[in-house]
Amino acid sequence: MTYRRALAPAVVGALALAGLLWWAGSSAHALSLPGATRFFGPDQANRLAAWTMPWSTGSPSSARLTDPAGAPGHGADYAALRETAMRVRYTVLVLLFACGAVPLLRRLSDRGAGRAAVAVAALWGWGIVAAVLAVTVSAPWMVASGGSAAFRLLPGLASAMSQGRELPVGAALVAAAAAVGLMTLLRPEVTPPPGRSVPTPATARLAATLGTTVVAIALAVLSNDRVAGRIQTGSTGNGQLSEPGDLLRQWIQLGAWTLPTGSAPGRWLLYRLGDVALLALVWWGLRLLTVLLDRVTYPAYSLGAVAATTLGVVVSGLWHSLLSYQGSTGGPLLYYVSVGSGVSAALVFGILAGCAGTLTVRIRSRAQQPAPPTP
Repeated sequence: MTYRRALAPAVVGALALAGLLWWAGSSAHALSLPGATRFFGPDQANRLAAWTMPWSTGSPSSARLTDPAGAPGHGADYAALRETAMRVRYTVLVLLFACGAVPLLRRLSDRGAGRAAVAVAALWGWGIVAAVLAVTVSAPWMVASGGSAAFRLLPGLASAMSQGRELPVGAALVAAAAAVGLMTLLRPEVTPPPGRSVPTPATARLAATLGTTVVAIALAVLSNDRVAGRIQTGSTGNGQLSEPGDLLRQWIQLGAWTLPTGSAPGRWLLYRLGDVALLALVWWGLRLLTVLLDRVTYPAYSLGAVAATTLGVVVSGLWHSLLSYQGSTGGPLLYYVSVGSGVSAALVFGILAGCAGTLTVRIRSRAQQPAPPTP
């Protein structure tokens, strides 16, 4: 499939993702109505409102924006900054999803249920990452709209970047299915070129293993609580760049784990099953991508590695939330707290894992090529 044919499904998926998040954000203010509070309960309604407000384009009624402290009479200016932040957020979301979906759809465009399923999973993970990046890019405008951008700038940016990560998990799946479905309809009736070379199973396993090793090192070392504590306290900075610990941890920590204690080692092992599932999903995803891509390229394989790492982080977060849920009458949404917390780090180490896997495939494939016949 050419880039031109892959562009239409990518744009449709991007618009579907943006439309679903816009629709959810437009319902944010309805959650404060008495009926919503009675139906969901006050705690769950507040949790849903916290999920939807980062995608709401409406002007909040908070006094912090209508009459900000230290800048009386400039509430409209700060509200305009928030509107700019939301325009930037949705624009970046559409552009990033489309730009990442095009190489994935192009390289996974051959016929087959397996390729279609892998394409949906890859676009699902990339849609979550695109939403997180959109929030990240628009965070400076959002922080400035609060009227206190000069006070603890980096912690404020870290807080703004960590918002809005729950809704894209579901919305990105719908957008991915829509994009792959349209790609199936637009796919031309052509057979793959006969000269296409497929990596050997040994090469695919080696590439997946090396890529998973990158993610495993990041998960085992950088996600430990002692390392996190040293990053938090050891990075002080100066002036407006002080306290960068929260921002650094957001981009290098795939999760959070502690050493086992003598009181409940069994429960500690249960929580570690989420980390095992993350690594297993990364390995299996990289293994499939090596074989199913019509050509292993750095952009496509790195995007696939980012998607696999992101889905692994989501699965691990769901598992931790499930273990935290004790059947309380407060509702299950109160325990849905971990999903999406490591997506920023999944982008960083997914790219590194993808580059390592692609380099492995290139080297092994070049070494296995038959030597030209001598005259």
